[in-house]
Amino acid sequence: MIEDDGDIVRALGFVTLHASYLEEQIEALVDLLEPVKKYSKGWQISDKITHARKALRKLSNNDFDDLLENLNTCLALFSDRNKLTHGRIYGGINRPDYLKSNHSEELEKPVDSSELYQLANELSEFSSAVCRPMIFKLPRAIKIHLHNRKSDNA
Repeated sequence: MIEDDGDIVRALGFVTLHASYLEEQIEALVDLLEPVKKYSKGWQISDKITHARKALRKLSNNDFDDLLENLNTCLALFSDRNKLTHGRIYGGINRPDYLKSNHSEELEKPVDSSELYQLANELSEFSSAVCRPMIFKLPRAIKIHLHNRKSDNA
């Protein structure tokens, strides 16, 4: 766990770094699921997550309900990351630091390092949660799925 040191810039760097690690795990998941459901390179992360969820549902068992729920959470985490990285954070001299959205209809809101470090830690946590089933459980399920599909076609 990354400790909050009060530095917003460093915290935002950790958010960006851990979001990229999580995206790497989701890309590995989509690659692993390629035999189940084809995809095209170059998709946005939300499209990759949606694609992975559809492929997981094709595996004809409920063994991946936790992973499906974790992918839902990943969508929310990437949405939070996008608000931070596509918005602008201003350090306040006589006021709290604040985030100004890149969407004009959204108001600026105070932001502090604890919020950013919490997001960085959650991104890191879900990177592990996405990776775990890819080690043994998911490859076995894909192998069974492909065997069953081949048997159905025979």
